[in-house]
Amino acid sequence: MNKKAVSPVIATLLLVVIAVAAAVITYVWITGYLGTLQQQSGAQQVQERLKIDAVEIASSGKALTIYVRNIGDVQIKIADAYLLDEGGSLKANKTINTSLDPGKTLTAQLSWTDSSLTNGKTYVVKVITEKGTEATYQFIYRKS
Repeated sequence: MNKKAVSPVIATLLLVVIAVAAAVITYVWITGYLGTLQQQSGAQQVQERLKIDAVEIASSGKALTIYVRNIGDVQIKIADAYLLDEGGSLKANKTINTSLDPGKTLTAQLSWTDSSLTNGKTYVVKVITEKGTEATYQFIYRKS
């Protein structure tokens, strides 16, 4: 009988190689899986898009109409609308809570009671969805 056994050194090296190979395979699988999850969540955020097409200011300078269009491919829920002055201070806000289908336009009224808009000053209208997507529209008020 001529049997030869594997030496303990070779057996140890073989186990180390198998362990390293298993670790590499696991690492590659996990990074690929996480990359797929990140791509899916990024795609959902990109789908929700909106645009403020126009802002119409009332002659009193104390109200405006906002025209918001859903330019994404999923239904969105408009949460709030804000009017900010050039310093970023809140001039007016309104909770809207209205769903908007893709391609459709929403008309929202925003009014305030304190002072009217100042001629020649810059203002920003901001509309935010329930998921946090926002659209802004900047204009300089010109009293006619």
